[in-house]
Amino acid sequence: MDVIEKARELGELLREDPRCRRMQAAKAANDLDAELQKLIGEFSAKKAALSDELGSGHIDREKSRQYEREMRELYAQLMNKPSMAEYNEAHKAVDELVGHINSIVQASISGEPEPESSQGGCGAGGCEGCAGCAR
Repeated sequence: MDVIEKARELGELLREDPRCRRMQAAKAANDLDAELQKLIGEFSAKKAALSDELGSGHIDREKSRQYEREMRELYAQLMNKPSMAEYNEAHKAVDELVGHINSIVQASISGEPEPESSQGGCGAGGCEGCAGCAR
């Protein structure tokens, strides 16, 4: 089996990890949340309008500031949604897992000792789905 096939196999295993499943479930919930999708659409529209304004060559400072204020307000609303907070937490746990895996791969390539995780040796970022540790 070559390296690329092993990477695909690892990806399939990761997809079944509880942290990845949690992130997938949170993403699916967000995709179905009409209010959240509306806020995301409004934020994207304001971002595009600001980008257009800044790229126009004739920048209206007050208009730009207004777009920025509206974007901050929309962003705060987005981040205050419990479903978005859940997604962000789940995504962070997956990022930590993938980062730990990457550090193991890098150490293996260089012949260095396997690194300890910053999460007490397991890399989980949380204990859901954990088989146990020395904590």
